[in-house]
Amino acid sequence: MVKKKENNMRNSVRNVMCFAMVACMALGAVFAGGKTETSDLSKPNLLVSVWAGPHADLQKEVSSGFEKAIVTIDDVDYGNLKQKQLTSFQSVSGSGNYDVVWVNSQWMKEYTDAGYLLPIDGYIKEAGIDTSIYAKGLFDGCVFNGQTYGLPTYAQTMIIAYDSEVFKKEGIAVPKNADELIAVAKYFKEKGTGIALPAKQGTAAVTLFSQLLFSDGGYYFDSKGNLDIANDKAIQAAAIYDELVKYSVEGALAWHHDEVAEAVRMKDAPIGLIMSGLANQNADPEKSLIVDSVKYAPLTGRSGIAAATNSFWVWAVAKNSANPQAAADYVMWMTSYDVEKKQTLADQQVSAINELSEDPEILAKAPFLPAVMQQLAAGKIDPPLANFGKLKAALVVSLSEIASSDSAPADVMKRLQSDLQNVDFSK
Repeated sequence: MVKKKENNMRNSVRNVMCFAMVACMALGAVFAGGKTETSDLSKPNLLVSVWAGPHADLQKEVSSGFEKAIVTIDDVDYGNLKQKQLTSFQSVSGSGNYDVVWVNSQWMKEYTDAGYLLPIDGYIKEAGIDTSIYAKGLFDGCVFNGQTYGLPTYAQTMIIAYDSEVFKKEGIAVPKNADELIAVAKYFKEKGTGIALPAKQGTAAVTLFSQLLFSDGGYYFDSKGNLDIANDKAIQAAAIYDELVKYSVEGALAWHHDEVAEAVRMKDAPIGLIMSGLANQNADPEKSLIVDSVKYAPLTGRSGIAAATNSFWVWAVAKNSANPQAAADYVMWMTSYDVEKKQTLADQQVSAINELSEDPEILAKAPFLPAVMQQLAAGKIDPPLANFGKLKAALVVSLSEIASSDSAPADVMKRLQSDLQNVDFSK
């Protein structure tokens, strides 16, 4: 009996000592500035949803500098990101749901129509944010029914990249419109190379077609929202695409964005239509032979206007956030000049802030930004409609036919219009 009592006493003492050690460790973390959820109980906690990838690692690093809240980044692979956000939107506030979501621009209308996002106009006004700093073509993609539901970031578009040494040697001027671009492609094709472009059957070809269409003021639908893919400007864009493919580098029919960018930076093509997100590789001496000679220009239509197919992401506040003020502050902070500049310097991602394209420090790292921003400002967004996917899939096939056969672009586009005439593009 005595022995049992002694054992109980020893266990009690041991438990007290363990508790004391844990308490001391916790206090040590606080006083040492350890970044734990108990390091500052006065700060709210924000759970932030982002697409996983190299940019997510940078977002985690940058977010550690946000002083108004303790930020936890939940990075999810693209295939599961939307579903996880949708599940969170329908959760009870404060139950571990997302406070901030990084939203693909194509999802914005669906999210706002369903009431999942919080309008942030009041927070923007109170913070004194001038939203004219953002490229209009991107900011407009955040506004629905006169209300602002987020702020834009991380944009991409297709631009011209060319080897200036080759152009100088050949006495060739940089093309300023689609006809001049075709002439340059023809010149180099006759010299044994040609233009690099994504002519593989896939969405990259659709992006190129759309930019040519948008740059001459065209669109997929008429003013009443009816499909109008066989209009004069759509046929013209398809014809320009056909001509460019005719004068493309050997093998371009099997190329997507990555292969196009590689062909330009390895001098297999003196000019190419590359995705801006791949332009940073041109400055990498381990990957590029044109580090000192690469230059950039906007991709224009026959009109000489350059308009992107705007693809970007939006920082937005979930309507069921338990901390909407802190969440809005985070959104405005992440899209501020200084924070966007830090991210652009780190990985050359394209910010939506116009002024950054004129920053000397940024231009030294990302000389392609002026061309990108020119296109984004005049750009258009693909319609956020469920049935647009059917048009895009059909366009993939149609452009592949144009690129790989003798079919007349006008005939292909008219057939496409006929094939999709019964599809309801109002939803």
